[in-house]
Amino acid sequence: MAPGAAAAGPWADAPRVTVGPDALRDPRPVVDVLHGAWSTRRPVVVELGVDPAALREPECHDGPVFALGPDFTFWRERLAFLVWANSYDARDGEPVWWHGRRAARRLAGDGVVEGGPADVTGPDGSPSWWVDGGPPDVPGPLDGAGVVHRWSAEAGRLLASLDRHPDADLAPDQWAAVDHRSGPARVIAPAGSGKTRVLTERLGLLVRRGTHPGVLTALAYNTRAADELRGRLGDALTPEGPHVQTLNSLALWICNSFGPSGPVRVVEEIGVRDLVGELFEVKRQANTDTTAPYLAALSLVRLGLVTPEAAEEAYPDASGLAAGFSRFRAALEARGQVDFDEQIYRAIEILLVDPGARAAAQGRCRRMLVDEFQDLTPAHLLLIRLLVAPGFDCFGVGDDDQVIYGYTGATPEFLIDFADYFPGAADHPLEVNYRCPPAIVDAARHLLGYNRERVAKVIRSPEGRADPVPMATGALAGRGPLVVEAVAADGLAGRCVEVIDAWRNAGVDPSDIAVLARVNAALLPVQVACLESDVPCTTPLGAQVLGRTGIRTAFAYLRIGGDPGAIRREDVRDTIRRPSRGIAPMVVDMVTKNRTTSVADIRRLAGRLSGRDVPKLRAYADDLEAVAEAASHSTADALRAVRVGIGLDATLDTLDASRAGADRSTHADDLAALESLAPFHSEAATFGHWLREVLDRPAPPGPGVELSTVHRIKGKEWGHVLVVGASAGLFPHRLSDDVEGERRVFHVALTRGGTQVVVLADRDAPSPFLAELDGTAPHVTVAPRAPAATAPGRSERNRPGPRPAAGEAGPGEAALRAWRSSVARKDGVPAYVVLNDRELVGIAERDPDTLADLGRCRGMGPIRLERWGDEILAVLDGARAVDVP
Repeated sequence: MAPGAAAAGPWADAPRVTVGPDALRDPRPVVDVLHGAWSTRRPVVVELGVDPAALREPECHDGPVFALGPDFTFWRERLAFLVWANSYDARDGEPVWWHGRRAARRLAGDGVVEGGPADVTGPDGSPSWWVDGGPPDVPGPLDGAGVVHRWSAEAGRLLASLDRHPDADLAPDQWAAVDHRSGPARVIAPAGSGKTRVLTERLGLLVRRGTHPGVLTALAYNTRAADELRGRLGDALTPEGPHVQTLNSLALWICNSFGPSGPVRVVEEIGVRDLVGELFEVKRQANTDTTAPYLAALSLVRLGLVTPEAAEEAYPDASGLAAGFSRFRAALEARGQVDFDEQIYRAIEILLVDPGARAAAQGRCRRMLVDEFQDLTPAHLLLIRLLVAPGFDCFGVGDDDQVIYGYTGATPEFLIDFADYFPGAADHPLEVNYRCPPAIVDAARHLLGYNRERVAKVIRSPEGRADPVPMATGALAGRGPLVVEAVAADGLAGRCVEVIDAWRNAGVDPSDIAVLARVNAALLPVQVACLESDVPCTTPLGAQVLGRTGIRTAFAYLRIGGDPGAIRREDVRDTIRRPSRGIAPMVVDMVTKNRTTSVADIRRLAGRLSGRDVPKLRAYADDLEAVAEAASHSTADALRAVRVGIGLDATLDTLDASRAGADRSTHADDLAALESLAPFHSEAATFGHWLREVLDRPAPPGPGVELSTVHRIKGKEWGHVLVVGASAGLFPHRLSDDVEGERRVFHVALTRGGTQVVVLADRDAPSPFLAELDGTAPHVTVAPRAPAATAPGRSERNRPGPRPAAGEAGPGEAALRAWRSSVARKDGVPAYVVLNDRELVGIAERDPDTLADLGRCRGMGPIRLERWGDEILAVLDGARAVDVP
């Protein structure tokens, strides 16, 4: 109505909502009122006190995508939609139903005309349709005429809405979710609850109810899941739709359909690595992936919606990332390429700046179903919300208890606060775990009960389901569906083989067995034990794993221990700085002048020198002799001497603590894996050669046992699962500050098994999660998680000490500048790649004297710390000596 005009008939007493200039300036309060009325079909009178053209003025956002949150909304666009969504226009007196008029215009070529018994009439006078603009539920017949939703009419077909219910054999909770009637819905789907069935039945039901297939989009989490969903749809899948895609393929369609530069090609990671090498000063380093920090930082910006500056702070080894982020994207565009993250980021950018593209893309996403909702990153959620706006009809299926990719930006918050992102959302919790035996369901429920950040839910077994009958013989004779064993650390791998053999002897096919670990390193002993025992298995680890820093350093010590009279130059370089000894670079050059040296030579050099490096050299020689003594006994003794006696574990822990995530094996994990392997080969001097030979062997032929980390088993399940390494330091992982997230990872591992799950723990350091499986462990307060963009250990960066006078560089800063220039000349890179001025001054001000303290300085990522940490400490130590009065 026009402002102040009287409303007739059924609207005479309806509440009035004023849309005036204030609403254009801040649409949110009016949007909330109108959305509530529209979504519940409550009559209201809208007093339109602004020019409709101003209301319909296209909105754009041309700022950087990373500056937005996933809750970003075009508020005026939503206001315009809600004003006209299901409204008669009575400003000029006689009410006009624009949806019917527009449908007649759009379908005039098919003989459809406005008016008749309903809003529009077909070419032969029958049937007639009412065009509905409300939330797309099922209003049912009205006065003998069908009802078609405006979105179907806008898509070019008058499909009558039909009152259909699910006709599949579904459990009551599944049936309620599939039969959901109106608007967005959150479906919490615990492990084994049949979420794929719910998605499939829901999609097919929407088509049978009369939703135009072309406005339906279902998002699967990967191409395999998308293919499975298409296969299950059968005849419901037509050339018009529904559109079944991954989020990345949908984003690529947007890029190719609406991008200003035309179609693009997808570049794989190897191509992205090449481009990073061209655009950034990435210095290659033996056995170290120096490109990985750039890939992680670029992903943090584009999927985590973190500023490039914050991403570089989180990944200091990605030097120059902030300055080069736009240059990287421009280079991709110039080549007509997108990588997987850029597909998402560029699609969002297109939708933000091009209202026409946004409207066209929204036309095929009026009703969207999203699988694995818990794994969305902030950018994923933003893209989905832009596509389902302004109606926000999103059917999100997921489980906050299965959020295990927190390091990518996924968070339980998106499911917990689902209704904040999709207003008016209903809840349809699934409750029954059909996959796992009751004992495992109970254990998982108890375990998850210790988490605070989660949706409250019921998780139960089907009525009448009993645990399977235990095996009669073998290593698991008489054991139930959930077996928890504490084993000596060096016996874990052997026990794994015994369990696998017991299952195989009972007739279990190897392909129905999985061994799951928190990190890859924990799989190394299992893989070796399987290969040594001719157990068919996948081989996730190759000989390249032996190049990791911790393993490489341990092997160098073992070789020295085997022959301390002929020490290779390379082995000196790998050991003299690990653990950190602060020996000056010039002295290290003296020790490694010749291709080989000896412990005796090192002692003679210490006798010829004077100053602070003499005791450090002698201590290094003492360490090498201690390793030689231990190596004369066994590999296990030698590795223990390296890890504990020399203190390599402390140095590697420091390097690990400087990393910005806990998504892969750490140096400490690698050392633990080597010690677990020590019983397999007692000769320390040849241990490394033996292990390389084993890892180079081909796997036994035939279907094999799956060896995998938990993070790589998305959507998979087996009858028999072995969780190895349920020990402190792995569950929860020592690098993680998110105990609840670690508990979710452990829960996912447990719930992959459909018949029996065996959990093996280190008897000397079992996981605290094991005591939670029966719910009797006390609850403790969980500290809040650190922000996703902040690397662990960086909260205290650069607490400066006393500064020199203005304009005056202290001896530490001057020494660091001289060292930086020397390194830059030697490596052939600009000085800022080694350390920029801000980082260098910060280190000089803090004046660290330990590797751990240096690791807390701005700019010291794990690669820099490993590569230059000891040199920087030696330089600062030398500067202190010069500065003594």
